[in-house]
Amino acid sequence: MSIGLSFTGRIDRPEALLEAAKILAAEQNYHLAAGEGGLKVILCPLGGEVGFLWRRSEDPAGPWLVRGGCVSTPAGAGLHRAAVELLDNLPIHSLTVEDETGFYRHRDFRRMKEEHFYPWLRTLVDVCRQESGKGVSGMQLCWNLEQYSPQDIPDTVVTPVGRFRLSELAGLLEEGGVEALANRFFLWNGRTRDAKFYRNRAINALWERCCFAPSARSWEDEAVNASILDDLERAAKLAPSLPLPRESYAEVCALAGRDPVLPDGPNLAEEFAPGYRRGLITHHLGVLRLTLPGILRYEWERWENGSGAHLWSDASSDSPVWRVSSYRMREGDARFTDQLSALNGVEGRELKGGALRWGWKEISEKGERLYQAQCEVISGPALFLITATCAGPGDLSQVSELIGQVNVVQNRAREETVRAKKE
Repeated sequence: MSIGLSFTGRIDRPEALLEAAKILAAEQNYHLAAGEGGLKVILCPLGGEVGFLWRRSEDPAGPWLVRGGCVSTPAGAGLHRAAVELLDNLPIHSLTVEDETGFYRHRDFRRMKEEHFYPWLRTLVDVCRQESGKGVSGMQLCWNLEQYSPQDIPDTVVTPVGRFRLSELAGLLEEGGVEALANRFFLWNGRTRDAKFYRNRAINALWERCCFAPSARSWEDEAVNASILDDLERAAKLAPSLPLPRESYAEVCALAGRDPVLPDGPNLAEEFAPGYRRGLITHHLGVLRLTLPGILRYEWERWENGSGAHLWSDASSDSPVWRVSSYRMREGDARFTDQLSALNGVEGRELKGGALRWGWKEISEKGERLYQAQCEVISGPALFLITATCAGPGDLSQVSELIGQVNVVQNRAREETVRAKKE
């Protein structure tokens, strides 16, 4: 299970709490998001946020009631400490904190790590050790299941800070001890945001968010690439002897059009090159599972009639543009439409829990001849329409391979993320 804290208290008014949170966020370089009924202070990635919800008390003239919490794993003990100190400095009266680590009471950082975070990490390693050598597929630790799934490599484990052999985490523990492993696995294992924090934040961005696309492609690429370079350069200044992913740094510098300034130093040894999005990743759209190149940028395409489609494209290349729109029958199961009869080379395939059919046709857009694959997937009452628009007929072979990986899941998939129990 996860490690975290929860709290309740009273505030004079939401505006006062929000103003104080804005000041603290600016001082600490945190991010803040606010709505009508609450706010979030985002301290770091990997779920590193403290949430606040407020409501009026029964007495309209009395104070407002506030409650919230923070989940500290997998970000680490540094997040837990920062969350407690954030609560210390906000105008919350009658504050009651339920902290399973006891840190809110005793404020002993080393004790908190050794009694709670390190046993939690050892449990994860034990799970990997037990599964090592069995050819396990699709294993994920602390992975956000609401996002994409990385490409599967048997006998490895996906984590937010990289892909590891199942035996590798156990080896790191045995060779360097739990402190060394924690410094590599937790994004924020130190008391403050030290060199390891900035390195691990960059590593997380390299693995999870970076598309390895030119910064000029989009503002998202520009922001991610810049954050990686800034964090690695800051880590090198704080601790010149800290191993860093130097090859990835040089690669992102080229993508960002930025001159490398990282001084010579040790390289972080990794069997797998950082970047889940270098390869294929699988998107979850309801029961549909669609596998596409990770470099494709996602956006929601809004149509004039108010509806829209999921869209993936790469403006830096002529790769196919993918769209997915979904429909649900009011009664009965979905059926294939008559549009399939107008396509070339129609093929069909039965799926576990559904079926698909697809073909292709020539289309014209702005006077340009294009080739478009159209695929329909049915599963119970759900109908998905998938299109892949290609610049040339040669791209249809790649599209065919990806359509061959389409599948559906009838029941909500069981969470594969291991939720470690404390020893």
